[in-house]
Amino acid sequence: MATRALLNWLNELNPTTRAFAVLWTLSAGVYLLFALYRTIFGFKAGRKLPPGPWFHFPLLGDSVHLAAGNPVKFFFERFKRYGPVYRTQMLGSRIWVVADTGALRPPLNDQGAFMQIPFRSFRALMGEDSFIRETSFHGPWRKLFGSALGPPQLSALVPRIEAVMREHLAAWEAVGRINIFREARLLGLDLAVDVITRVDLPPDVDRAWFKGQVEVFLDGLVGLPLRLPGTALWRALAARERLVRVLVPHMAEQHARFTQEWKAAGEDVARYAAARQEQQTSCSGVTAATAATAPAPASPDDVSASTAAGAPASNASASNSSSSSSSSSSSPAGPPSMIEAQWAGWAAIGRGDLVQAAHSVLHLLVASGDTTRTALFNTWALLAVAPRVQDELFQEQKKVMEQHGPELSYQALCAMPYMDATMKECMRLLPAAFGGFRRLTADLPVGDYVIPAGEVIWYVTGLLHCLDPVLWDGDTSGYLPTHMDWQRNLEGAFRPERWLGGGGGGGGGSDGGSDGGKGQPGDVRPRTLSTFGMGSHLCLGMNLVYLEVKLLLALVLRKYRLRPETPDMLRRCRRLFPFFVPERGTDGVLLVPRAGEAAAVVAAA
Repeated sequence: MATRALLNWLNELNPTTRAFAVLWTLSAGVYLLFALYRTIFGFKAGRKLPPGPWFHFPLLGDSVHLAAGNPVKFFFERFKRYGPVYRTQMLGSRIWVVADTGALRPPLNDQGAFMQIPFRSFRALMGEDSFIRETSFHGPWRKLFGSALGPPQLSALVPRIEAVMREHLAAWEAVGRINIFREARLLGLDLAVDVITRVDLPPDVDRAWFKGQVEVFLDGLVGLPLRLPGTALWRALAARERLVRVLVPHMAEQHARFTQEWKAAGEDVARYAAARQEQQTSCSGVTAATAATAPAPASPDDVSASTAAGAPASNASASNSSSSSSSSSSSPAGPPSMIEAQWAGWAAIGRGDLVQAAHSVLHLLVASGDTTRTALFNTWALLAVAPRVQDELFQEQKKVMEQHGPELSYQALCAMPYMDATMKECMRLLPAAFGGFRRLTADLPVGDYVIPAGEVIWYVTGLLHCLDPVLWDGDTSGYLPTHMDWQRNLEGAFRPERWLGGGGGGGGGSDGGSDGGKGQPGDVRPRTLSTFGMGSHLCLGMNLVYLEVKLLLALVLRKYRLRPETPDMLRRCRRLFPFFVPERGTDGVLLVPRAGEAAAVVAAA
């Protein structure tokens, strides 16, 4: 019927108009066919684009597949089909997955690319601009932010982190169990709001309400970009406005003090950092050589090797090192807080106003709260089904208490090599982040293909861990490489020992038996661990996350064994991307007392 109406309409036109209409229709058809051909066969302006599926679900794209099964398995299957570079579609954005580490090296070091998360919901909440992409002052800014997370600053944070964790532990002990999914989120929020950013709220603002609004904000970051009433993005945008209204008036004094110092430093990141370090030297008597050690080490191994001299800093020093909204009117001493370092970055690109300062608090809450939540849940979930690893950790804690006493000081936390190895193995097997994105500013050659400037590339953490050149033998016939197949061979895949020197459970060949934490013959140390980023944007808060999770595990495992109420919880997760979401009621973990064993150890210490 529609065809007949169209023909009747064409017959009514004069010959010239009819010819033009037919020509226009044919031209549009040819263009659409060419666009389809270009998408399918991968040619664009003489450059061969990488391959990819013929069809993606509208808007949702491959997120449908990722949410329904093991994301690492999905990406590994695509790798087997297309090779180390291929097209995917996620939440309305076309993205190119790149697993060629040689091709990744330039964009990961800001050569022909800048850091940008492409998801529209994330950018709607976090903003389109970011000082992170500014290469002109990126190096000085990283040193500035790192000075807030050096060993002395981490040492000062330990007592406050421990106090928050002991409150949570007391509640779990009262019922003898932990709902690890929900409790990881709540603990992550408490640490982010009360310890890391130290948000100072007026008496008439309920902290529980504030944290609830932060949770709503976090829930909208990765999802469908629909600004419709009732959607996650709609609720998150509303929560953001409420949070900013609360934050702005109560950080005005500290922001005014920062602005004064920023102008005095010539509105330059490097000079501002030098001025703050000079304040630290003059106020505390610390030598310039000692102050230069402030930036955080690059890995947990480095943290272990860089124990801070002397006892943990006092609470007053801790407040100076990381408070984000102190009401004190005196000039700050020592390195800037993480919030002030954020403000310096925004001010350097002309975004130093008070509203943006409030948004910076939310940005830091995202970075600290959600990362800790995911790292903690993933670690708990693996340890709960690995009693051998729990026993090895307990034996290590006995040695730590013999050497350092029962106190969980920064020095004690740095003397836990098996705990470090366990954290690395958890983050290798179940990464807290699924990779990183770069927006290309120049064409990127990857093998025989070229990804044009303007496109987004994605290095997928789990896929890079699959392809670890030390652990993987190149066999693509299996479900997953043995060292990543936690669903079907947990004992063979989850082996912290692989990180201890030359030993450790290498990919394949593990019988899962207890080995006293010494590894097995032929096992090797992994070469790839990209959970916290790669290149010039390696996560500066990585050591803080490790510190938090290690401290909690030490508190719990010194007294209890973890026993899952649902041993196959991970395999039954209803969603695994962008993070694990267990089926309702399956995330319970029992706290089983170690009877007199733990008490005897503490008494001896």
